[in-house]
Amino acid sequence: MSDPIAALVSESRAARMRAVLRVAAIAFPLYWVLDAAIGAALSGGYDFLDRLLHPTALEIGVRLLVTALVALLYRVRQATARMRLLSSALEAAPDGIQIADLHGRIGYSNPAVQTIYGFSPADLLGHNVGEMNADPTIAGRLILPALQRTGSWAGELEVKHKSGGTFPIWLTTSIVRDRHGAPTASVGVIRDLSERRRAEQELRRYAEQLEEATRLKDLFADILRHDLLGPASAVQLSLDTLQRHTAGTLPDAKLLASARRSCGRLTEMIEAAATYAKLSAATQIEFGRIDLGALLATLPTELDVPLAERPAHLVLPPGGAAYPARANPIVALVFTNLVSNAIKYGPPGGTIEVAIRDQGDRWQVSVADSGEGIPDADKERVFTRFERLAKEGVKGSGLGLAIARRIVDLHGGRIWIEDNPGGGAVFCVALPKA
Repeated sequence: MSDPIAALVSESRAARMRAVLRVAAIAFPLYWVLDAAIGAALSGGYDFLDRLLHPTALEIGVRLLVTALVALLYRVRQATARMRLLSSALEAAPDGIQIADLHGRIGYSNPAVQTIYGFSPADLLGHNVGEMNADPTIAGRLILPALQRTGSWAGELEVKHKSGGTFPIWLTTSIVRDRHGAPTASVGVIRDLSERRRAEQELRRYAEQLEEATRLKDLFADILRHDLLGPASAVQLSLDTLQRHTAGTLPDAKLLASARRSCGRLTEMIEAAATYAKLSAATQIEFGRIDLGALLATLPTELDVPLAERPAHLVLPPGGAAYPARANPIVALVFTNLVSNAIKYGPPGGTIEVAIRDQGDRWQVSVADSGEGIPDADKERVFTRFERLAKEGVKGSGLGLAIARRIVDLHGGRIWIEDNPGGGAVFCVALPKA
């Protein structure tokens, strides 16, 4: 706020009076000299000093009167400017402002009231504020008693629009008092809540839709697990039995082996899709103390089938040390997916090295393979669901790395890819310590 505005609006009565006295202190000696000069000029110009130093009582009275008139004129101009500023501010206010007498009869409405209600200030002049409320008794029952009791009231009201409908406003009203403290009127500030209510309704609808989507996602996951996974597992078991006992020709054996692999991939995809659906709907999980070293030691057992189908040399951290992390048991799926991925994309007989490093408040687990590596442009994309790097002979659901990232995110950790100096890729996972 600039100084002139502050002087008009913010200064106290005492400060404004001091300003008037300063004007009078300047005006009095100036007019004293000016009056003496004018009088001397009219009388021939020979008695200026006498008029200046020895004025008559009449001259002193006139000089005092003129000084008082100058101070009064300054006071009136300041008051007029102050009133003009306050009036303009009321007219330009974005919220509706109404002034009513102590009986609730409207004496003033600014233009924003017409924007809000549709009624012009002239339409509302002299009407009772209760006529504007959807419940015409609420002013007498609630608002006016509160004003008489505490001097103010604030709350949400349902009010009428000129079009015939109703809409919500937020009303803040208080008593206006004169210089002696006696109540003279009430002033109300009105804010239209229609947009906020519409936004709240939209947000509520969105929350309901989100809740329904989450319910459907859970239903989808349950269908995958119970209605699809069961039959797929039964087919897999039947194919395994047939392959062990068939005495057919070589083409029959090849056909059974192909069907068995396809069924295995179907089962894997159903399990991965169900897991991802559950994880994507989760917002938080329970944490406990898990030893990452002990968890990683189980990888050879967990991945015995993939390692038998595509042999690789799996190097794990040396035993004996403890690496306690704040984690949920589902974190094991992260390292199973990463090592499984390294088996699929690495060369047969290649080395997969799993290591743990202390990074202050976190443990960093790395899975390094000796495959072809991952271009920088794809290092983020591979964590997107159904995104896989093209490699002949490699099959999968395209969800393994997406599941790994979601689990790491739920742990407040981080997962990323680096280049292996010896060739290949290094998948890094940082998890908080326990």
